[in-house]
Amino acid sequence: MKIGLLTIATNLYTDFIHKLYESADKYFCKDYDTKYYLFTNNVNFNVQTNKKYKILFIDHEKWPFITLKRYHIFSLYEKELLEMDYLYYCDADMLFVNNVQDDILGERVATIHPGFYNKNKNSYTYETNLKSKAYISKPNGKQYYAGGFNGGSTEEFLKMSKILKNNIDIDLKNNIIAKWHDESHLNHYYNITTTPTLELSPSYCYPENWCIPFDKKILALDKNHKKYQV
Repeated sequence: MKIGLLTIATNLYTDFIHKLYESADKYFCKDYDTKYYLFTNNVNFNVQTNKKYKILFIDHEKWPFITLKRYHIFSLYEKELLEMDYLYYCDADMLFVNNVQDDILGERVATIHPGFYNKNKNSYTYETNLKSKAYISKPNGKQYYAGGFNGGSTEEFLKMSKILKNNIDIDLKNNIIAKWHDESHLNHYYNITTTPTLELSPSYCYPENWCIPFDKKILALDKNHKKYQV
């Protein structure tokens, strides 16, 4: 079985890649044929990893477009990604700290957001602009998902990517940017369009210095957001 790990890192975000891939070599789907796909604008970047990798070049866009349009990138490189059976997106500023194996295998895989796992759905920060394609009325929301780690079968992931790309393009045409960018659109997809076949706990997007009642699987590292959001 072939499993691809997708990461976008332009400009300073490449600082995180070596440690991310070192941790993935140790913990990510060790029993399978894995390949790392790095989408970057750094033509001189050298990946140091024991696993197979492929660098795919993209242009950097200013914040928030580099994150908002991540599904545009995946759709653009669809042909390359179709060689995999499963695809998983992981933020660059993450770190695998425990085994991530068969526990993530599913058709449509979403991670419950660590900030909302124990909250009433009225507190979920869905997009509230009625004109946005990411809009969710709170009575219709079921769960709030994190954008930092998600995936599934290649067919389902690329299907989702195309739908989110189109929805985001419609919003941009109407001068709308959803509150939490790609994460807002991801939540619309998994709450309104369809549902995940597998929900992962906040273990898979565990904030580095938090203390929540879950095992640590993938850490979301602390960083100076202003430094990287350029």
